[in-house]
Amino acid sequence: MIYLFHRLAITTLAYTIGHISGAHINCAVTFGLVIAGACGIVEGLVIFTGQIIGSILGSAIVAGLFNKSNDGTGALGSNQVAKGFTQGNAFLGEAVLTGLLMFVVCEVAVRRRFDYKPAIKLDGVGFNGPLAIGLAVFIAHMVLIPIDGKLNIRTLSGVRDETICMNCAGCSINPTRSFGPLVMASARGLPDGSSHWEDFWVFVIGPLVGAGIAATIFLFTKVRI
Repeated sequence: MIYLFHRLAITTLAYTIGHISGAHINCAVTFGLVIAGACGIVEGLVIFTGQIIGSILGSAIVAGLFNKSNDGTGALGSNQVAKGFTQGNAFLGEAVLTGLLMFVVCEVAVRRRFDYKPAIKLDGVGFNGPLAIGLAVFIAHMVLIPIDGKLNIRTLSGVRDETICMNCAGCSINPTRSFGPLVMASARGLPDGSSHWEDFWVFVIGPLVGAGIAATIFLFTKVRI
């Protein structure tokens, strides 16, 4: 359900505000679009500012809904490398899957193509773009949730219950998604033994590297029509 929720949320937001701002909602994608020449540097900085503010405000709302006692992730869904995986594992996963997302965005929302009517030029695949982008996010979550989330043991009525444990804090592919929750979780106290800040760089540099590589490939394969 977590995978599906993210896929539907991204698709919905892309359809809702795509015609206004491009619906980046991901600073790694914004970074890639700047490299690809599809977004100006100043515009990218303005969008990035909005993403940071939105991430913090959204996390504050979540913190208001879930106090520490009923927060199943222990840190408002902040990313942390899961037990059994290394920072290198998570970095590679974040880079590759963000690269996949960036590749999909470039191909379905940016690259110009001829439609069935050769006289009409369109960007990407038009109104179907958000569906493909949402599916790319879904794939990323399917792969990364077990890697980027720490398993937490919750208790009900004082009884240890492992049946409701899940790596529900996993998958970033978006540095701003990782930033806001971690800031708010830190403000109210991270769990004992937390390595969230130690792992934070993975969820910033990994996505930026992946998006940058994908955008560079797009830039050098762009066909002028």
